[in-house]
Amino acid sequence: MIRKIKNKFKSKDGKRLFSNFISLLSMQGLNYILPLLTMPYLFRVLGAEKFGLVAFALSTIMFLNVLVNYGFNLSATRDISSHSKDKAKLIEIYSTVLSVKMILLIISSIILTILILSFDKFSDEWMLFYLSFLLVIGNALFPVWFFQGIEEMRYISYLNISAKLFFTVGIFIFIGNSNDYLYQPLLNGLGFIFVGLYSLYFINRKYQISFEFQPIYRIKNSFKEGWNIFLIDLMPNLYNNFSTFFLGFITSMENVGFYSLAKSIVEVFNKVISILRNVTYPYLNKNLSKFKQIAFILIGTGGILTIVIFSFSSTIVPFVFGDKAYNSLDLIYIFALSPLLLSIIATYGTNRLLILKKDKEMKNIVFKFSIFGFILSLILIPIFGIFGASITSVGTRLLTAISIYKKGKSY
Repeated sequence: MIRKIKNKFKSKDGKRLFSNFISLLSMQGLNYILPLLTMPYLFRVLGAEKFGLVAFALSTIMFLNVLVNYGFNLSATRDISSHSKDKAKLIEIYSTVLSVKMILLIISSIILTILILSFDKFSDEWMLFYLSFLLVIGNALFPVWFFQGIEEMRYISYLNISAKLFFTVGIFIFIGNSNDYLYQPLLNGLGFIFVGLYSLYFINRKYQISFEFQPIYRIKNSFKEGWNIFLIDLMPNLYNNFSTFFLGFITSMENVGFYSLAKSIVEVFNKVISILRNVTYPYLNKNLSKFKQIAFILIGTGGILTIVIFSFSSTIVPFVFGDKAYNSLDLIYIFALSPLLLSIIATYGTNRLLILKKDKEMKNIVFKFSIFGFILSLILIPIFGIFGASITSVGTRLLTAISIYKKGKSY
Protein backbone atom coordinates (compact mmCIF):
# COMPACT_ATOMS: atom_id res chain seq x y z
CA MET A 1 0.00 0.00 0.00
CA ILE A 2 2.74 2.49 0.95
CA ARG A 3 4.67 1.70 -2.24
CA LYS A 4 1.54 2.26 -4.34
CA ILE A 5 0.91 5.59 -2.64
CA LYS A 6 4.50 6.64 -3.29
CA ASN A 7 4.19 5.72 -7.00
CA LYS A 8 1.31 8.16 -7.36
CA PHE A 9 3.76 11.07 -6.96
CA LYS A 10 5.91 10.45 -10.05
CA SER A 11 4.62 13.47 -11.98
CA LYS A 12 6.01 16.95 -11.45
CA ASP A 13 2.74 18.15 -9.89
CA GLY A 14 2.60 15.02 -7.77
CA LYS A 15 6.09 15.55 -6.44
CA ARG A 16 5.25 19.16 -5.59
CA LEU A 17 2.07 18.11 -3.80
CA PHE A 18 3.91 15.36 -1.92
CA SER A 19 6.62 17.83 -0.93
CA ASN A 20 3.96 20.26 0.26
CA PHE A 21 2.28 17.55 2.34
CA ILE A 22 5.52 16.26 3.87
CA SER A 23 6.62 19.82 4.62
CA LEU A 24 3.31 20.61 6.29
CA LEU A 25 3.25 17.31 8.17
CA SER A 26 6.84 17.82 9.36
CA MET A 27 6.16 21.36 10.51
CA GLN A 28 3.01 20.17 12.26
CA GLY A 29 4.92 17.41 13.98
CA LEU A 30 4.84 19.44 17.17
CA ASN A 31 1.07 19.69 16.81
CA TYR A 32 1.00 15.91 17.27
CA ILE A 33 3.84 15.57 19.76
CA LEU A 34 2.64 18.32 22.11
CA PRO A 35 -0.87 16.88 22.71
CA LEU A 36 0.77 13.51 23.35
CA LEU A 37 2.78 15.24 26.08
CA THR A 38 -0.03 17.28 27.61
CA MET A 39 -2.90 14.75 27.39
CA PRO A 40 -1.26 12.09 29.60
CA TYR A 41 -0.12 14.76 32.04
CA LEU A 42 -3.54 16.40 32.25
CA PHE A 43 -5.35 13.08 32.54
CA ARG A 44 -3.08 11.98 35.40
CA VAL A 45 -2.97 15.36 37.23
CA LEU A 46 -6.56 16.52 36.80
CA GLY A 47 -8.05 13.06 37.12
CA ALA A 48 -10.83 11.66 34.94
CA GLU A 49 -13.49 13.86 36.60
CA LYS A 50 -11.89 17.28 35.99
CA PHE A 51 -10.58 16.09 32.62
CA GLY A 52 -14.19 15.27 31.75
CA LEU A 53 -15.49 18.60 33.08
CA VAL A 54 -13.10 20.55 30.85
CA ALA A 55 -14.12 18.34 27.90
CA PHE A 56 -17.79 19.00 28.66
CA ALA A 57 -17.17 22.76 28.54
CA LEU A 58 -15.18 22.42 25.32
CA SER A 59 -17.94 20.38 23.65
CA THR A 60 -20.36 23.23 24.37
CA ILE A 61 -17.96 25.86 23.10
CA MET A 62 -17.33 23.92 19.89
CA PHE A 63 -20.93 24.49 18.83
CA LEU A 64 -20.26 28.22 19.08
CA ASN A 65 -16.93 27.80 17.33
CA VAL A 66 -18.65 26.14 14.36
CA LEU A 67 -21.16 28.99 14.29
CA VAL A 68 -18.42 31.63 14.17
CA ASN A 69 -16.38 29.73 11.57
CA TYR A 70 -19.52 29.51 9.38
CA GLY A 71 -17.85 27.00 7.06
CA PHE A 72 -15.32 29.58 5.85
CA ASN A 73 -12.44 27.09 6.10
CA LEU A 74 -14.02 25.54 3.00
CA SER A 75 -16.11 28.24 1.30
CA ALA A 76 -13.65 31.12 1.78
CA THR A 77 -10.72 28.84 0.93
CA ARG A 78 -12.43 28.03 -2.37
CA ASP A 79 -13.06 31.73 -3.10
CA ILE A 80 -9.50 32.77 -2.20
CA SER A 81 -8.09 29.97 -4.35
CA SER A 82 -10.21 31.05 -7.33
CA HIS A 83 -9.08 34.70 -7.06
CA SER A 84 -5.54 34.27 -5.74
CA LYS A 85 -4.10 36.64 -8.39
CA ASP A 86 -6.69 39.40 -7.95
CA LYS A 87 -5.61 41.57 -5.02
CA ALA A 88 -8.74 43.73 -5.00
CA LYS A 89 -10.94 40.63 -4.85
CA LEU A 90 -8.76 39.13 -2.10
CA ILE A 91 -9.25 42.26 0.01
CA GLU A 92 -12.99 42.07 -0.57
CA ILE A 93 -13.21 38.39 0.45
CA TYR A 94 -10.85 38.88 3.41
CA SER A 95 -12.78 41.86 4.77
CA THR A 96 -16.21 40.34 4.22
CA VAL A 97 -15.31 37.09 5.97
CA LEU A 98 -13.86 38.93 8.98
CA SER A 99 -16.98 41.11 9.16
CA VAL A 100 -19.27 38.09 9.23
CA LYS A 101 -17.09 36.40 11.85
CA MET A 102 -17.23 39.44 14.16
CA ILE A 103 -21.02 39.56 13.89
CA LEU A 104 -21.27 35.84 14.68
CA LEU A 105 -18.79 36.22 17.56
CA ILE A 106 -21.10 38.75 19.22
CA ILE A 107 -24.11 36.48 18.69
CA SER A 108 -22.28 33.44 20.11
CA SER A 109 -21.22 35.37 23.23
CA ILE A 110 -24.86 36.27 23.85
CA ILE A 111 -25.90 32.61 23.42
CA LEU A 112 -23.26 31.51 25.95
CA THR A 113 -24.41 34.11 28.46
CA ILE A 114 -28.02 32.92 28.12
CA LEU A 115 -26.92 29.32 28.75
CA ILE A 116 -24.97 30.34 31.85
CA LEU A 117 -27.90 32.28 33.24
CA SER A 118 -30.40 29.51 32.47
CA PHE A 119 -28.80 26.21 33.61
CA ASP A 120 -27.07 25.20 36.84
CA LYS A 121 -24.61 22.99 34.93
CA PHE A 122 -23.32 26.17 33.32
CA SER A 123 -23.75 28.70 36.12
CA ASP A 124 -21.90 26.48 38.63
CA GLU A 125 -18.83 26.60 36.37
CA TRP A 126 -19.42 29.94 34.64
CA MET A 127 -15.75 30.89 34.74
CA LEU A 128 -14.76 27.66 32.97
CA PHE A 129 -17.19 28.35 30.12
CA TYR A 130 -16.12 31.97 29.64
CA LEU A 131 -12.45 30.99 29.67
CA SER A 132 -13.18 28.23 27.15
CA PHE A 133 -14.85 30.85 24.96
CA LEU A 134 -11.45 32.52 24.48
CA LEU A 135 -10.71 29.72 22.00
CA VAL A 136 -13.65 30.86 19.85
CA ILE A 137 -12.29 34.43 19.85
CA GLY A 138 -8.86 33.20 18.83
CA ASN A 139 -10.23 31.05 16.00
CA ALA A 140 -12.39 33.94 14.78
CA LEU A 141 -9.26 36.08 14.43
CA PHE A 142 -7.10 33.36 12.84
CA PRO A 143 -7.69 33.40 9.02
CA VAL A 144 -6.81 29.77 8.30
CA TRP A 145 -9.00 30.00 5.18
CA PHE A 146 -6.77 32.74 3.70
CA PHE A 147 -3.54 30.76 4.02
CA GLN A 148 -5.23 27.61 2.68
CA GLY A 149 -6.61 29.52 -0.29
CA ILE A 150 -3.23 30.89 -1.37
CA GLU A 151 -1.66 27.47 -0.68
CA GLU A 152 0.78 28.84 1.91
CA MET A 153 -0.16 26.40 4.64
CA ARG A 154 3.25 26.42 6.24
CA TYR A 155 2.27 29.72 7.88
CA ILE A 156 -0.70 27.97 9.51
CA SER A 157 1.76 25.45 10.92
CA TYR A 158 4.13 28.09 12.27
CA LEU A 159 1.30 29.97 13.97
CA ASN A 160 -0.41 26.83 15.30
CA ILE A 161 2.85 25.57 16.73
CA SER A 162 3.42 28.93 18.46
CA ALA A 163 0.02 28.68 20.15
CA LYS A 164 0.56 25.03 21.12
CA LEU A 165 4.02 25.75 22.56
CA PHE A 166 2.59 28.56 24.68
CA PHE A 167 -0.17 26.24 25.87
CA THR A 168 2.16 23.30 26.56
CA VAL A 169 4.74 25.24 28.54
CA GLY A 170 1.96 26.90 30.53
CA ILE A 171 0.37 23.54 31.33
CA PHE A 172 3.49 22.23 33.04
CA ILE A 173 4.09 25.53 34.87
CA PHE A 174 0.60 26.36 36.13
CA ILE A 175 -1.26 23.03 36.43
CA GLY A 176 -0.09 20.93 39.36
CA ASN A 177 -3.30 19.44 40.74
CA SER A 178 -7.01 19.05 39.97
CA ASN A 179 -7.83 22.51 41.38
CA ASP A 180 -5.85 24.14 38.56
CA TYR A 181 -8.22 22.97 35.81
CA LEU A 182 -9.22 26.55 34.86
CA TYR A 183 -5.72 27.21 33.56
CA GLN A 184 -6.23 24.72 30.73
CA PRO A 185 -8.86 26.74 28.78
CA LEU A 186 -7.20 30.03 29.78
CA LEU A 187 -3.81 29.08 28.33
CA ASN A 188 -5.33 27.48 25.26
CA GLY A 189 -7.48 30.52 24.50
CA LEU A 190 -4.79 33.14 25.10
CA GLY A 191 -2.39 31.28 22.81
CA PHE A 192 -4.82 31.34 19.90
CA ILE A 193 -5.85 34.96 20.48
CA PHE A 194 -2.21 36.03 20.25
CA VAL A 195 -1.70 33.93 17.11
CA GLY A 196 -4.90 35.30 15.55
CA LEU A 197 -3.87 38.91 16.10
CA TYR A 198 -0.36 38.28 14.81
CA SER A 199 -1.66 36.51 11.69
CA LEU A 200 -3.74 39.58 10.75
CA TYR A 201 -0.64 41.76 11.17
CA PHE A 202 1.42 39.26 9.13
CA ILE A 203 -1.06 39.26 6.23
CA ASN A 204 -1.01 43.04 6.17
CA ARG A 205 2.79 43.22 6.13
CA LYS A 206 3.51 40.38 3.69
CA TYR A 207 0.58 40.62 1.26
CA GLN A 208 -0.50 44.26 1.79
CA ILE A 209 -4.01 43.07 2.51
CA SER A 210 -5.88 44.80 5.31
CA PHE A 211 -9.44 45.03 6.53
CA GLU A 212 -11.78 47.39 4.70
CA PHE A 213 -15.41 48.00 5.64
CA GLN A 214 -17.73 46.30 3.19
CA PRO A 215 -21.24 47.21 2.01
CA ILE A 216 -24.07 45.51 3.86
CA TYR A 217 -25.18 43.66 0.72
CA ARG A 218 -21.83 41.86 0.48
CA ILE A 219 -22.08 40.74 4.09
CA LYS A 220 -25.63 39.50 3.46
CA ASN A 221 -24.47 37.66 0.34
CA SER A 222 -21.67 36.03 2.32
CA PHE A 223 -24.19 34.73 4.84
CA LYS A 224 -26.40 33.44 2.03
CA GLU A 225 -23.65 31.86 -0.08
CA GLY A 226 -21.99 30.18 2.90
CA TRP A 227 -25.20 28.70 4.34
CA ASN A 228 -24.94 25.23 2.79
CA ILE A 229 -21.31 24.71 3.76
CA PHE A 230 -22.04 26.07 7.24
CA LEU A 231 -24.72 23.41 7.67
CA ILE A 232 -22.27 20.78 6.40
CA ASP A 233 -19.90 21.82 9.21
CA LEU A 234 -22.60 22.29 11.84
CA MET A 235 -24.76 19.21 11.43
CA PRO A 236 -22.19 16.53 12.42
CA ASN A 237 -21.97 18.26 15.79
CA LEU A 238 -25.52 17.06 16.45
CA TYR A 239 -24.11 13.58 17.03
CA ASN A 240 -20.39 14.28 17.55
CA ASN A 241 -19.94 17.09 20.09
CA PHE A 242 -23.51 16.62 21.28
CA SER A 243 -22.58 13.17 22.58
CA THR A 244 -20.02 14.67 24.98
CA PHE A 245 -22.47 17.43 25.86
CA PHE A 246 -25.32 14.97 26.53
CA LEU A 247 -23.09 12.63 28.53
CA GLY A 248 -22.26 15.57 30.80
CA PHE A 249 -25.92 15.88 31.69
CA ILE A 250 -26.84 12.25 32.28
CA THR A 251 -23.66 10.58 33.56
CA SER A 252 -20.67 11.35 35.76
CA MET A 253 -17.87 13.66 34.65
CA GLU A 254 -15.50 10.73 35.23
CA ASN A 255 -17.24 8.80 32.44
CA VAL A 256 -17.09 11.90 30.27
CA GLY A 257 -13.35 11.94 30.96
CA PHE A 258 -12.85 8.34 29.77
CA TYR A 259 -14.95 9.01 26.67
CA SER A 260 -13.11 12.26 25.90
CA LEU A 261 -9.72 10.60 26.31
CA ALA A 262 -10.57 7.93 23.72
CA LYS A 263 -11.96 10.50 21.34
CA SER A 264 -8.96 12.82 21.77
CA ILE A 265 -6.43 10.04 21.13
CA VAL A 266 -8.07 9.06 17.84
CA GLU A 267 -8.43 12.73 16.92
CA VAL A 268 -4.64 12.96 16.75
CA PHE A 269 -4.79 10.47 13.86
CA ASN A 270 -7.79 12.21 12.30
CA LYS A 271 -5.71 15.37 11.99
CA VAL A 272 -3.49 13.64 9.44
CA ILE A 273 -6.57 13.29 7.23
CA SER A 274 -7.40 16.96 7.87
CA ILE A 275 -3.92 17.99 6.73
CA LEU A 276 -4.20 15.89 3.57
CA ARG A 277 -7.60 17.40 2.85
CA ASN A 278 -6.31 20.93 3.44
CA VAL A 279 -3.36 20.33 1.10
CA THR A 280 -5.33 18.63 -1.67
CA TYR A 281 -8.52 20.73 -1.62
CA PRO A 282 -7.03 23.95 -3.08
CA TYR A 283 -4.82 21.86 -5.40
CA LEU A 284 -7.81 19.96 -6.84
CA ASN A 285 -9.70 23.23 -7.30
CA LYS A 286 -7.17 23.89 -10.08
CA ASN A 287 -6.30 20.27 -11.06
CA LEU A 288 -9.47 18.20 -10.80
CA SER A 289 -8.11 15.77 -13.40
CA LYS A 290 -5.82 14.44 -10.63
CA PHE A 291 -8.79 13.36 -8.52
CA LYS A 292 -8.24 9.59 -8.82
CA GLN A 293 -4.61 9.80 -7.73
CA ILE A 294 -5.48 12.02 -4.77
CA ALA A 295 -8.40 9.76 -3.82
CA PHE A 296 -6.11 6.72 -3.68
CA ILE A 297 -3.62 8.58 -1.47
CA LEU A 298 -6.23 9.97 0.92
CA ILE A 299 -8.21 6.78 1.42
CA GLY A 300 -5.05 4.67 1.55
CA THR A 301 -3.70 6.87 4.34
CA GLY A 302 -6.99 6.61 6.23
CA GLY A 303 -6.88 2.82 6.03
CA ILE A 304 -3.29 2.67 7.29
CA LEU A 305 -4.09 4.93 10.26
CA THR A 306 -7.08 2.79 11.22
CA ILE A 307 -4.90 -0.34 11.19
CA VAL A 308 -2.27 1.41 13.35
CA ILE A 309 -4.86 2.32 15.99
CA PHE A 310 -6.22 -1.23 16.14
CA SER A 311 -2.73 -2.74 16.32
CA PHE A 312 -0.98 -0.66 18.98
CA SER A 313 -3.57 0.91 21.30
CA SER A 314 -3.72 -1.95 23.80
CA THR A 315 0.01 -1.65 24.46
CA ILE A 316 0.69 2.06 24.20
CA VAL A 317 -2.39 3.72 25.73
CA PRO A 318 -2.23 2.18 29.27
CA PHE A 319 1.54 2.69 29.34
CA VAL A 320 1.28 6.40 28.47
CA PHE A 321 -1.92 7.36 30.29
CA GLY A 322 -1.85 4.99 33.25
CA ASP A 323 -3.93 2.01 34.30
CA LYS A 324 -7.15 4.04 34.44
CA ALA A 325 -6.91 4.47 30.68
CA TYR A 326 -7.97 0.82 30.33
CA ASN A 327 -11.50 2.21 30.78
CA SER A 328 -11.07 4.04 27.45
CA LEU A 329 -9.54 1.17 25.46
CA ASP A 330 -12.75 -0.39 24.12
CA LEU A 331 -13.94 3.06 23.09
CA ILE A 332 -10.70 3.63 21.17
CA TYR A 333 -11.33 0.44 19.19
CA ILE A 334 -14.76 1.75 18.22
CA PHE A 335 -13.37 5.16 17.23
CA ALA A 336 -10.50 3.51 15.30
CA LEU A 337 -12.60 3.43 12.11
CA SER A 338 -12.76 7.24 12.09
CA PRO A 339 -9.61 8.00 10.00
CA LEU A 340 -10.77 5.66 7.22
CA LEU A 341 -14.33 7.01 7.24
CA LEU A 342 -13.17 10.63 7.34
CA SER A 343 -10.82 10.00 4.41
CA ILE A 344 -13.78 8.76 2.33
CA ILE A 345 -15.87 11.78 3.32
CA ALA A 346 -13.00 14.16 2.53
CA THR A 347 -12.32 12.48 -0.83
CA TYR A 348 -15.84 12.26 -2.25
CA GLY A 349 -17.35 15.12 -0.26
CA THR A 350 -14.93 18.00 0.19
CA ASN A 351 -12.61 17.09 -2.70
CA ARG A 352 -15.37 16.11 -5.11
CA LEU A 353 -18.82 17.49 -4.37
CA LEU A 354 -17.68 20.85 -2.99
CA ILE A 355 -15.13 21.44 -5.75
CA LEU A 356 -17.89 20.71 -8.29
CA LYS A 357 -20.00 23.20 -6.29
CA LYS A 358 -22.51 20.54 -5.35
CA ASP A 359 -22.79 22.13 -1.92
CA LYS A 360 -26.51 21.49 -1.65
CA GLU A 361 -26.19 17.77 -2.42
CA MET A 362 -23.53 17.32 0.24
CA LYS A 363 -25.51 19.44 2.70
CA ASN A 364 -28.57 17.22 2.22
CA ILE A 365 -26.58 14.07 2.94
CA VAL A 366 -24.89 15.49 6.02
CA PHE A 367 -28.15 16.99 7.25
CA LYS A 368 -30.07 13.71 6.90
CA PHE A 369 -27.55 11.55 8.72
CA SER A 370 -26.79 14.17 11.37
CA ILE A 371 -30.45 14.26 12.34
CA PHE A 372 -30.39 10.45 12.38
CA GLY A 373 -27.28 10.50 14.60
CA PHE A 374 -28.85 13.06 16.93
CA ILE A 375 -31.95 10.91 17.41
CA LEU A 376 -29.82 7.78 17.80
CA SER A 377 -27.74 9.47 20.52
CA LEU A 378 -30.90 10.32 22.46
CA ILE A 379 -31.79 6.61 22.39
CA LEU A 380 -28.42 4.89 22.86
CA ILE A 381 -26.64 7.19 25.33
CA PRO A 382 -29.21 6.86 28.17
CA ILE A 383 -29.11 3.05 27.71
CA PHE A 384 -25.43 2.33 27.00
CA GLY A 385 -23.71 5.51 28.25
CA ILE A 386 -20.25 6.12 26.82
CA PHE A 387 -20.50 3.05 24.55
CA GLY A 388 -23.77 4.35 23.14
CA ALA A 389 -22.08 7.68 22.43
CA SER A 390 -19.15 5.99 20.63
CA ILE A 391 -21.39 3.73 18.55
CA THR A 392 -23.58 6.68 17.60
CA SER A 393 -20.60 8.75 16.45
CA VAL A 394 -18.90 6.05 14.37
CA GLY A 395 -22.12 4.49 13.06
CA THR A 396 -23.44 7.82 11.82
CA ARG A 397 -20.08 8.63 10.25
CA LEU A 398 -20.14 5.25 8.48
CA LEU A 399 -23.57 5.88 6.94
CA THR A 400 -22.50 9.40 5.92
CA ALA A 401 -19.34 8.09 4.26
CA ILE A 402 -21.28 5.45 2.28
CA SER A 403 -23.84 7.99 1.05
CA ILE A 404 -21.26 10.63 0.13
CA TYR A 405 -19.18 7.99 -1.68
CA LYS A 406 -22.17 6.98 -3.80
CA LYS A 407 -23.10 10.58 -4.60
CA GLY A 408 -19.52 11.62 -5.36
CA LYS A 409 -19.01 8.63 -7.68
CA SER A 410 -22.07 9.65 -9.68
CA TYR A 411 -20.39 12.89 -10.90
